[in-house]
Amino acid sequence: MSRSTTTDQSVEAHQGQTERTPQKSEVTHPDDPSASGNLDKIRDILFGAQAREHDRRFAQLEQHLLREATDLRNDLKRRFESLELYIKKEVESLTNRLSKEQDLRGESVTRLTQDLTHLAATLEEKARRLEQQATQAQSHVLQQLTERTNELAEEARVRHAETTSAMEGAVRDLRAEKTDRAALAGILMEAAQRLSKAEAPSSRG
Repeated sequence: MSRSTTTDQSVEAHQGQTERTPQKSEVTHPDDPSASGNLDKIRDILFGAQAREHDRRFAQLEQHLLREATDLRNDLKRRFESLELYIKKEVESLTNRLSKEQDLRGESVTRLTQDLTHLAATLEEKARRLEQQATQAQSHVLQQLTERTNELAEEARVRHAETTSAMEGAVRDLRAEKTDRAALAGILMEAAQRLSKAEAPSSRG
């Protein structure tokens, strides 16, 4: 308010001076250096205080903006540093975790491979033993069958020889005694009984 009043008073004083009729000695030439100096003084009187106030405010505003920009830059720098540190920690933690998981999986795969190798070897050994047992059992069965076949063949040969001998004896008896039909029937009956007795043990065997 005081600056405005002072300015108004200065303007009124200037107008009062300009309204006065200038004396001959007061008239100045436009090219006179003193004229421009007077204009500068008048301009300074009219607007100097306001211009200086504006300059002061602009200077304060500039300093305030510079401080705000500096604070903002420092705050952003701190935030970026904190963010960078956080990202580095997270990346390092994730890398360590992935490395541990990879190691664990590698160990699991190694153990699984060893277990499968051991199982394959065990199965192969069992298969080999079963094959040996099957071969031995087959050989034993074949041997028993061969022995039993030989025994049966021997028994059949013996019984065939006995039957043949009985038939030959009957024929000789028929020729020697020249018996009648009744005697022949008796002889044949006896031969048949002998054959029955000879075949009975064979069927039981």
